[in-house]
Amino acid sequence: MSLAKRYLVSVQLLQKTLEINTQSMDQLRDILFKDIASVRISDTFERPEMATDLMEHNLDKLNMLRQRGSESFASREVSSENS
Repeated sequence: MSLAKRYLVSVQLLQKTLEINTQSMDQLRDILFKDIASVRISDTFERPEMATDLMEHNLDKLNMLRQRGSESFASREVSSENS
């Protein structure tokens, strides 16, 4: 197996592991804090220029994603305060 193919398989395995971990943490939060209302914000940013993976190192792109995440959170924070 070539080095590039082994690298790709390793990255895919890491991504799958982190996704499983995210789901597990959400289930654990639900068990431990079932009396506390919570919302998981998981918007999809579908613009091609926002595509990334775990190895992303472009700081401008990462900062743009962080800003979109902050805006996403803020939009829900405002709507939950008005309820």
